[in-house]
Amino acid sequence: MNVATIGEHGSIVSQRERMKLHQLRTLVAVADAGGVRGAARALNASPAAITKSLRQLEESVQMSLVLRTSSGVTLTENGQALLVHARLMIGQMARAQDAMNALRGATHGKLTVAVTPWIAMTFLADTVTRFCARMPDIQLEFFEGLLSIANPRLRDGSLDFFIGRPAPGGLGVEFHYRPLFSSTCALVARDNHPRAKCRSLAELTDLDWVLTWDPIGDNPLADTMFSLHGVPVPRNIHLTHSLSIAISLLKKTDMVSVFPWPLVEVSAAKEGLCAIPLREQLEDAMVGVVSRSGHPFNAASECFIECLIETIRDGSSSTSPETRNVLRSVELLI
Repeated sequence: MNVATIGEHGSIVSQRERMKLHQLRTLVAVADAGGVRGAARALNASPAAITKSLRQLEESVQMSLVLRTSSGVTLTENGQALLVHARLMIGQMARAQDAMNALRGATHGKLTVAVTPWIAMTFLADTVTRFCARMPDIQLEFFEGLLSIANPRLRDGSLDFFIGRPAPGGLGVEFHYRPLFSSTCALVARDNHPRAKCRSLAELTDLDWVLTWDPIGDNPLADTMFSLHGVPVPRNIHLTHSLSIAISLLKKTDMVSVFPWPLVEVSAAKEGLCAIPLREQLEDAMVGVVSRSGHPFNAASECFIECLIETIRDGSSSTSPETRNVLRSVELLI
């Protein structure tokens, strides 16, 4: 049933129509800041105005959206449900504004990107330099993390795209995947690891492994780097969504992990790690762009991806030996 009220001039106004965009922005700001005062600072408004906007939003949907406590404000289950749609609407409005600005020849706006840590350590700086030279008025916002970290932001529209490894079991219909390049991988451990000179995966399955991706994924029948070589899956596989945690564990334990070769080139010696010289060739790491389905890239997004591709392509002929070493294991797929 659609509840309606009498508007200012006697017209019938549905509850759905009474939700205002500024009220949804208030809900998002409160959720992000964890309180009214933080939301007020973010929106350059008074706490009283934030409180009034929240109250009006709750009246329009006829349900409680926030819980006010001595430590701040938390969203109710209803508030969390509305927050997803609020983020999508605000994000879509921002994209619409960016599209109109582009048609007028203006290039102001913001591009929000998530990248896996090893991309951030290898190709990101040169990519950003190229991008800022071409679109100096676009503000960049970066998040570091794996796809599991990026997924919620892709869903709620607060992220334009993610650059990294796709999910092992597929992305489903809600996301679009565009492959960019592949990289060979290496098995890594600490220097002076007791198995550092092993040549076979079979000699390492009794160790603890720490991986930044699930080798089984959503499909338990999928070939993995173990079953492809007729090797049983190690008994103890630990998962992490942080490269710094993985490196810390490798440096201080006898764990082993799998790194893309560019990451080995830039971090192994510095972090006291080494590549174990396996006979088996590990599965390549596929890297691409993951975005929300049905949301075409704007000019800034396309420009950023072009800059990343140019960084990889031009790096292979760089005069820097370090850059050439980083890129020697990378193959562009487009």
